Amino acid sequence: MPSRVKVTDTNDYITKAAITTQPILRTLDQLITTELPDFTAKIKWNLPFYEHGKQYVSIAAYKAHVSLSIATDLDDQTLTAAKTAGYATGQKRLNIQLNQPVPTELVKQVLQLIA
Repeated sequence: MPSRVKVTDTNDYITKAAITTQPILRTLDQLITTELPDFTAKIKWNLPFYEHGKQYVSIAAYKAHVSLSIATDLDDQTLTAAKTAGYATGQKRLNIQLNQPVPTELVKQVLQLIA
């Protein structure tokens, strides 16, 4: 999504994102709000963030994937599960390619790291 397009809330971000990323973004938003009910949704740096104290999770749409990022490092168990299932990771993020299904249980495992 072009960084110059300003958004007002998570739904606005999702509707302005590329059509191919919208189903993944909607699923992630639903999982986050269900699994982390005490977190508050905000827009920061023109991206959807969900915060509670110093903990946060954010979602972002890119050309070929959607990222789920959290405030803390992914643990070894989560990294191994993601790589075994074929999902790319970073120190604090899980990437979902546009041709991959949202790994619901893996996302829940990531979110539990900041719950």
